[in-house]
Amino acid sequence: MSAAYLLLLVLFTAAARAQDLTGAPLSQDLSAPLPLDPAVRTGTLANGLTFFIRRNGQPEKRVLLRLAVKAGSIDEADDQRGLAHLLEHMAFNGSTHFKSGELVKYLESIGSRFGADVNAYTSFDETVYMLEVPTDRDGLLTRGFEALSDFAGGASLEDSEIDRERGVVIEEWRGRQGAGTRMQGVQMEGLFGESRYVDRLPIGLPELLKSVPAQRVRDFYRDFYRPDRMAVIVVGDIEPANVEALIRTHFGSLPARPPAMSASAVSAFSTTSLWSVGTSNMYTVSSKLV
Repeated sequence: MSAAYLLLLVLFTAAARAQDLTGAPLSQDLSAPLPLDPAVRTGTLANGLTFFIRRNGQPEKRVLLRLAVKAGSIDEADDQRGLAHLLEHMAFNGSTHFKSGELVKYLESIGSRFGADVNAYTSFDETVYMLEVPTDRDGLLTRGFEALSDFAGGASLEDSEIDRERGVVIEEWRGRQGAGTRMQGVQMEGLFGESRYVDRLPIGLPELLKSVPAQRVRDFYRDFYRPDRMAVIVVGDIEPANVEALIRTHFGSLPARPPAMSASAVSAFSTTSLWSVGTSNMYTVSSKLV
């Protein structure tokens, strides 16, 4: 059977399924929320934190833990550009249950690999902390939840640790300088117009990262790391009821707080623009054609 025949068969089947028995196209409410997998156990704590739990037996005796925070560079004030990302780094540098340097060493001691199993990222709209831990020994999952809950509300954010991490983030900024970054700025302007997204790249500004008071990092943590902006996701070889109990134990005490000032939305374009972008090793040029 030829590849072309198989492709036609797939397309014909898809088209047939898109119609009901009368031959009319099936309607679909594009504004309706996506249905949740019935195998996912979900709920919301009294403080507003949402959780999602799913049992998955493969691989055995492993579990993925995620803390998703609806806080990113779009939420930064003008004097905080880059601090959402710096705060993500700081979450690994001392907390309620782990002194500075202890968390990664502990996770590596139980078989988790930094980068592959222990990581985090910051984007415009979210910051996500990711752990993968074994469950083949008593207490490992509990310690994983201690680390995850420390990200949510137990980061130490000491001045000395913040000062030490500034250089790490600035070097990360420096390593990204190149043609791609030069073109990105122009592309962002073309995509988002006058929106706040244009000048809120998560990596931030080196001049601010060098000099911003440490208190402004703590301010961002206080304002935007609130339980009503958080979700805990757990998938693995676990018993969902037991995991829910752990979530309630470790996250239920996070205090609910009033909302901070919301960030600007993406501005709607009133006209269509066409941009031309070019780059060389030395410079990037752009022009608005329409």
